[in-house]
Amino acid sequence: MIKPELEKRIKKASELLKKKGLLPGELNFEPHIETPREKDFGDYSTNLPFILSKILKRPPNQIAQMIKDHLDVEDICERTSVAGGGFLNFYLRDSFLKDCLFSLFLEGLHRFMPDVGKGKKVLLEFVSSNPTGPLHVGHGRCAAFGDALSRLLKKTGFDVTKEYYINDAGKQMEMLGESVYLRLKELSGERVDFPENLYKGEYVKEIAKELMDRKVVLPEEKSESIKILARYASERIMGEIKEDLERFGVFFDSFKKESDLFGSGMVEETLSFLQESGYIYKKDGAVWFRTSLFENDEDRVLVKSDGEKTYFTSDIAYHREKFLRGYDLLINVWGSDHHGYVPRLKAALSAMNLDKEKLKIILIQFVTLLKDGRPVGMSTREGTYTTLRELVDEVGKDAARFFFLTRKSDAHLEFDLDLAKKKTNENPVYYVQYAHARIESILRCAKDQGFETGFLEDKKIEREILDLLVLDEEMELVKMIFRFFDTLEGAARNLEPHRLTYYLIDLAGKFHTYYNTTRVLQEDHKLTRARMVLVKTLKDALKEGLGILGVCAPEKM
Repeated sequence: MIKPELEKRIKKASELLKKKGLLPGELNFEPHIETPREKDFGDYSTNLPFILSKILKRPPNQIAQMIKDHLDVEDICERTSVAGGGFLNFYLRDSFLKDCLFSLFLEGLHRFMPDVGKGKKVLLEFVSSNPTGPLHVGHGRCAAFGDALSRLLKKTGFDVTKEYYINDAGKQMEMLGESVYLRLKELSGERVDFPENLYKGEYVKEIAKELMDRKVVLPEEKSESIKILARYASERIMGEIKEDLERFGVFFDSFKKESDLFGSGMVEETLSFLQESGYIYKKDGAVWFRTSLFENDEDRVLVKSDGEKTYFTSDIAYHREKFLRGYDLLINVWGSDHHGYVPRLKAALSAMNLDKEKLKIILIQFVTLLKDGRPVGMSTREGTYTTLRELVDEVGKDAARFFFLTRKSDAHLEFDLDLAKKKTNENPVYYVQYAHARIESILRCAKDQGFETGFLEDKKIEREILDLLVLDEEMELVKMIFRFFDTLEGAARNLEPHRLTYYLIDLAGKFHTYYNTTRVLQEDHKLTRARMVLVKTLKDALKEGLGILGVCAPEKM
């Protein structure tokens, strides 16, 4: 609402400068408006003069002054200034901010959501944990990030499809089947040597016991038994994964199976395409892809000497199939251990004449779960990990999701269980949710004390009442409310939902300070109405922001 208005005024000034011959007529640009870190530098600023300086070959401060002299912003800005060698700073009028607050109150947040995506179709793949064991807390971070990113993109104009890719083929399935097979042997009283590379978690024993109790009869041939057990175990584990995700508030639009790629012929078709294009060759009995032609990476095996296709092969086919579905943007959310996988996949896209820039890969750093001040280990095969289900049982969905989103995706996260369970302002999710609940309490008290509150719903209120908001703290809250839209825009453009988490903590902090020093409900009913408009709009921003993170906004705490 505010940034678009400033951008419009800057463009209007540029058109005037073009007419005067002070700017080239063919010059086109999009002003970048940002919020300065220091309050002294205004409410908003632009670095446009620095950008134009490179084009016009003139000092940035001269360009900034020239734009400033042709700006028509007296009605919305108390003043403008040139600072920092060429930044153009804007100091907004309180009256303009109150006009904006009034419009926001009347029309609602949704009317002013930034349209970053403009309807672009996005396929967002995340979690995609192999169906060989339960989800652990690392998967939980990917789930929280991917789901919050999906909600964020949808709110800012993207058409998003959420997808989970199931690796249900290959060596890992054989290992899972053999793990269950050997546990069944143990339950039958046989002495078994359990290899180190197999899955040792308790869940494998549980699956074996379930099969034993059901008196399942397996073929005599071990290889056939392992195939049946692998399919049964992976489907059972996948069912539990879906349950855990849904309990975590994560629902997918589609599930794609690796086995279906083989069944549809997509894998063989993709290999043939690469063969015909001259990008694969044979060496030592194996089939190799010429990765080094496209990226600073070594050539990679697609088909092993025994005829088994590697994961890379089916991944290439999967991404080719993604592109064929016609999305404008593909986003993969992967664990940071996949870092080395990125260049070879980008190389494969280039080899297939697909635009690798349409694929964005976001790497999620590891999580260290702290309990009683000590790290809790994680290993899917060993079974010495904390599952996502256990985490949600201990701290709840809201705390788990919020904590996972308190750091940038490429930063290591220490998840403090003790802090996540606290019902104090030290706990960031409690702090934000409590701000929402406090405002709900104020509005309930207003009704109980006989204040007229119907205007909050029917929107019948005069703009002049907001002129009673004269405290510095009140105007800071108004400015913070409008930074909600700026935060969403920046978070969506940069694929960084953690920005919203930081914003909500900041917004809640400013509200709590205001609440502790100022009474909303006053003997002066007009002032009360003005403050109720302020806190109601703030409450809406808190609720909307929490909703994007997939966190509840409680009415009572």
